[in-house]
Amino acid sequence: MDLLNVTSEPFSDNSVEDYQFHTYQPYILGNLNYNDEIRIPIQDLDTFTAPCNSYLYIEGKLMKSDGTVATKLQFINNGIAFLFRELRYELNGIVVDSVRNVGLVSTIKNYLSYNENESVLLQNAGWFPNKSSNQKILVDASGNFNVCIPLKLLMGFFEDFHKVIINMKQELVLIRSSNDNDAITSLDDTEIPKIDIQKLYWKVPHVTVSIQEQLRLNKTINKNVELPIKFSCWELIEYPSLSSTTRHTWPVKTTTKVETPRHVIVAFQNDRKK
Repeated sequence: MDLLNVTSEPFSDNSVEDYQFHTYQPYILGNLNYNDEIRIPIQDLDTFTAPCNSYLYIEGKLMKSDGTVATKLQFINNGIAFLFRELRYELNGIVVDSVRNVGLVSTIKNYLSYNENESVLLQNAGWFPNKSSNQKILVDASGNFNVCIPLKLLMGFFEDFHKVIINMKQELVLIRSSNDNDAITSLDDTEIPKIDIQKLYWKVPHVTVSIQEQLRLNKTINKNVELPIKFSCWELIEYPSLSSTTRHTWPVKTTTKVETPRHVIVAFQNDRKK
């Protein structure tokens, strides 16, 4: 037992020398409107990045469709995620993981993943499962807001894969929704919401390793071996409407190979879309 090994030398892990967040911007900075495809690349192949701890930084403004300040509109729980209808992560141009209907999928998943204390830590990501007054915290009197959303809240790859990415081009792709109706709740139906995203950045940790670790990782790269990337993918299968009968059969296509479903979450909602 280590408790009784009184002659052992103290151990200090110096394999990681530095850990800094770097900011990456979209190809086209102004391409943040409805239905736009937002691509954020990491072109530098010589860096060691830890995308599992990366996050999105978003600045914007909540207002009415005419551009005036909204007084009776507020974000729903996880409302920022509903601003995007699709999220993809690509390595060397190949889609590794993707999520459609980002807001709905991540909301259902995170209701089961985070307890009350963890939810308090995620308030600046727009996660307010037990609060109806999130508008007061997230948005100021002029409608301005800024959020930091850990990508592990939105996609299975970032939640499960906890290793560095080496020698590969990375891209994060987001597609804006066609409107903001699903992200907002209104106290008055006369106010039509409009959310103007002004800034969107991908903050990614860069890891500086010791000389010994760098040599070891470079040997792995030079051997050109396949590296396993294991994670759980989140998939939404939606039934648009239920019949009025008391019995319903819903055939869902599954697979018997690697992508066999490990967990199934069943959720119901009524009169929420748009």
